[in-house]
Amino acid sequence: MRRPHLRPYAHIAHRWTEDIENYGNAVRFREKLRAEDGDKMLLEECERLCIEIEDELQSYFCGSGLELP
Repeated sequence: MRRPHLRPYAHIAHRWTEDIENYGNAVRFREKLRAEDGDKMLLEECERLCIEIEDELQSYFCGSGLELP
């Protein structure tokens, strides 16, 4: 949701399934930490990881050279 401009690339997302799954796991863990008022340092690390994965996926999609639908 943080990068809605990437939605048009959903049709090629299967190329990076593992990274997308890792991102989903990181987001779920981050939300669990937030909901349970978990360890602040761990939450910060998880937030950094989510942003790193987002940046990496964006570079994959934008560097794919494929035309948007």
